[in-house]
Amino acid sequence: MELNEEKIEKDIEILKDGPICKYFKNGVLDEDLIWFNNNNFEIIEVNCRNWNRKNAHQNLKTALNFPDYYGENLNAFADCLTEMYNKKYKGLILVFRRYDNFVKEDGKFAEAILNIIARESRVWLLTGQKLIGLIQSDNPDLDFPELGGSSPSWNGIEWLNKNRKK
Repeated sequence: MELNEEKIEKDIEILKDGPICKYFKNGVLDEDLIWFNNNNFEIIEVNCRNWNRKNAHQNLKTALNFPDYYGENLNAFADCLTEMYNKKYKGLILVFRRYDNFVKEDGKFAEAILNIIARESRVWLLTGQKLIGLIQSDNPDLDFPELGGSSPSWNGIEWLNKNRKK
């Protein structure tokens, strides 16, 4: 039996290439978010336009509703992300809009955040949940090395370079 691309679920489509997926056009991202919402995923969105090393952890703490004891460092981020597992949902979708601004401000830190999400996603899968990071970029050439062992790819609609042109 041949797989029909239309029948592949959005979460599986993304996770087969790794738990981080890039988007250029907000409209394409919004359509995928409708699918995730309709399929019982918790969705948390943040705008990273003004993120930097000084405020990123505070923004994460607020957006992700981390506890007061959140240590505002990468280890604490990984620990608190582990605690977000919620059985009433199929999984958690973390949406970072305008992530290219954060990358431009502090590329290593921005990459470290995604690396933690990618690593934690594998643990969630082992326990029956899905953790997926969706990053929207106004830079159609945004690129990362391997994150959590795999390189993030563009979503299926914008995979070709010509489909990310304004």
